[in-house]
Amino acid sequence: MSKFDIESMRALTAIAETGGVTRAAKKLNLSQSAVSHKVKRLEKSLNRNLFSRVDGKLSFSRDGEKLLDYARRMVRLHDEAWASFHQSDLAGELRLGITEDITAPDMARILSNFSNNFPMVALTSRVAHTPELVKWLDQGEVDMALIEVFESELLEGDHALGSQQVVWLQAEDFILEDGPIPYVTYHSECFYKAWAEQALARIDRSLRVVFECPSLDGMVNAVRNGLGIGLVNYNVFDQRQAGRRGEGLGLTIERMLLPQPPPIQHVARFSSGIPTQQMKKLLELIKQELIPVP
Repeated sequence: MSKFDIESMRALTAIAETGGVTRAAKKLNLSQSAVSHKVKRLEKSLNRNLFSRVDGKLSFSRDGEKLLDYARRMVRLHDEAWASFHQSDLAGELRLGITEDITAPDMARILSNFSNNFPMVALTSRVAHTPELVKWLDQGEVDMALIEVFESELLEGDHALGSQQVVWLQAEDFILEDGPIPYVTYHSECFYKAWAEQALARIDRSLRVVFECPSLDGMVNAVRNGLGIGLVNYNVFDQRQAGRRGEGLGLTIERMLLPQPPPIQHVARFSSGIPTQQMKKLLELIKQELIPVP
């Protein structure tokens, strides 16, 4: 009789976490066909369908949900057991700053895995926007920060983690009229806003902030309801919408009338300019588990 293998269980949990086979494959650094094969092998060994499609959308069947619960526990127990035999004597303190864009379940799991693997390292994490994290780095309030910067703003000591795209998001019925553009922003010092003001000035346009909200969900709701137009990280927005049925309706991306933002880089930046051993170990986990997702 066929037995469950841990990598098939890991593929199943990755599909649940990312919302699809393609994203799961990128997360696991595998081909899409390899992940599909693992799923089909599971279905064949159980003689059960683990997924169903409703309106073209992939979702777990009742049997799939049942197996997923076991898969999560199996993967967690496997990783804990592995870590118990590969623990390091690495010790000390690591104060981490991260942006909201990467405080997804994957990141929480990475931080938990790090703490389990290196129990002698006192890890603390704080969430803020990039400008505030940069200030904390300069003031020595955090040791390492995962931030977003435009590629032109990369520093020599930055550790690039991946490039992503910023887009103008608006409601489908939003009309861009003459005069100041009603703008939805994270906060007054948002570096997306600073770029937009400079880019629009070159075409004799300006912004009028109509709504400030520190969270992506709050910004998106304001845009969806027609308060104004906003700049968002498309990759993060798209990932957040995965699995939220109907919540992406009523929104569109403006690509024709306004200057298009350049790519941004997710980077790790260090208060001393040089990563410590603790920071290097955390970066290894991030690269393994988070960065393959676009």
